[in-house]
Order: sequence, then C-alpha cells, then structure tokens
Amino acid sequence: MAQSKSKRNLSVIAIVVILILLLINGVLLFDRASKDQEIREQQRDLSEIQQLQSELEREYYEALAELDDMRTDNEELNSMIDQQKEELTRQRNRISNLIYENREFEDARRELNSLREKVDEYISKIDELTQENIALQEDRFRLQSEKKQLTEEIASERKATDELMAVQQQLMQERELMDDELKTLGKKVDRASVIEVDNIEIEAFRITDGGRERRRRSARNVDALRICFDTTPNELVEFGDEAFFIRVVNPGGETLAIESLGSGVIGDLSSATQVRFTQMKTVAYDQEPQNVCVRWSPNINFTSGTYQVYIYNKGYLSGQTQFELR
Repeated sequence: MAQSKSKRNLSVIAIVVILILLLINGVLLFDRASKDQEIREQQRDLSEIQQLQSELEREYYEALAELDDMRTDNEELNSMIDQQKEELTRQRNRISNLIYENREFEDARRELNSLREKVDEYISKIDELTQENIALQEDRFRLQSEKKQLTEEIASERKATDELMAVQQQLMQERELMDDELKTLGKKVDRASVIEVDNIEIEAFRITDGGRERRRRSARNVDALRICFDTTPNELVEFGDEAFFIRVVNPGGETLAIESLGSGVIGDLSSATQVRFTQMKTVAYDQEPQNVCVRWSPNINFTSGTYQVYIYNKGYLSGQTQFELR
C-alpha cells in the first residue's frame, strides 16, 4: 500500500517535471523563434542598408565624376561646380544618417531620389551655363577678330589720312608760295600800272570880294590852293576813269583834311599803312598826257612854312613836290 502510494507520488513528480521541461522547451522554442525573427529582420535591415548605401555611394560618386567632367577654364563655372559638390556631400551624409542611425529607409529612399533629381538639375544647369559660356567665348573671339580687323582698318585709314594730310600740307605750302608769288606779282603789276605824274605846280591865292583869284605867298592872305599836275602815258593802263588822291601836309606834319570837302583815308600799299588825303580827283584816262587841276578852298588859316604835296594812284605814290608860304 505504501509502495503503491510512493509510485503514485513519483508519477506525479515525473509528470510535473515533464510539464516543466515541456514548458521550458516551449519557452526556449519561442525565444529561439523570436531571435530567429529578429535575426531575419536584422538581416533584412542589413541587406536594405547595404543596398541603399551602395546606391547612395554609386549615385554620389557618379555625380561627382559627372560634375568634374564638366570643369572648364571658366572660374565662375568651376566655383559653382565646387559648391554643388559640397551640397551633394552634405546630402549624402544626411542620407547616410537616415540609413545607419535612424533606419528610416523610406525617408532615405526619398532623399536618394531627391539626390538623383538634384544631380540631374545641377548637370542641366551647368550644361546650360557651359553652352552660354561657349557662345559668349565665340562672341568674344568674333568681337576680338572684328576689333582686330577694325583696328587694322583704322590704322590703314589713319596712315592714308596722314599721307593725305601730308600731301594736303605740301599743297597748302605750295599754294601759299604761289599766293605769295601772285601777291608779289600782283603788287608788281599794280605798281607797274601806276600812272606817274610830273610838273606838279601849287598856286596859293586869295579870293577877292568880287570872286576873283589873286596869287599870294603870304600864309595869312591865302584862302585856297590850286594843285595842277600832268599825267604820263602808261600802256599797261586801260582806258577809263582813274582816281588821283592829293595829300597836302602842313609844316607841322599834319595832313590838311576836311571830310565835307572830300577828304578821306586811303591805304598806302608801299608802307601798308592808312594815310589821310586832302582831295581826290577822277580823270578820264586815255593813255595820253593830261593836265589835271584841283582847287581846294578850306576856309582855314594857313601857317607859314614848307608844305609837302603827295599824289597817289592805285595806292602808290605817283608824284610829290613841296611849296612854301611866308
């Protein structure tokens, strides 16, 4: 009886032990299954990490290579490429953090796609700027070529202008010489065409109350002067009117001149000065000797002394004499 009870106790113990072992075994199996699930998830994550990181590295280095291939000798474009490479590096690091530290694979994929889009955008923009730069370079080369051609044309035109100015200056000098020669010749011709006068006679007289003229030599008794001269033949002078200008200079060196009586000013071509004249007489010249007389009644007080008389024709002195009044 006691033995039978002992056997039953052993059976209960055995059953309990078996149940405990089964429980432990279940727990171990569950734990193993959980660990296997965790390992599988970690393996999937690792695979995802490796795949994403591989794609990231490939996209990153391909983008760097493409950007480097687009470098030129344009410093502005190269600086832009460097800035975009720095931006790509920052985005790559940000994606790496999402992959490794945060395990945010969806966000990482979106960022990776964004990286691809930005790289395409960078490359498109740089390519556009490169084409614009090429066009600008071509324009610059064209403008430089046109400038060089224009400079050569200007130099050629300037040389031609200098040669023309030299010829023009030479012609002007020659013309000035010819003008001087013509002036000299003209002066000679003018001087040669002067009608000389001789037999100049001066009469001083007093006019009586009856209007008769009485010759006088005393200055206080003189009312008028009569000046007579003979013209001489000059074959160079054509027929026509000739003007003779008579200049009477008193003993004090002053020209007797009263504008209301026909006095005025003429140019003395011999001395290139202006001189006053007392009276002018126009003669119908016919290349034959003529006796010409003028009368000048100034209604002034004459002074005693020696008077000079000059007669001009065509601006040159054609004869002179002197007379005295006591």
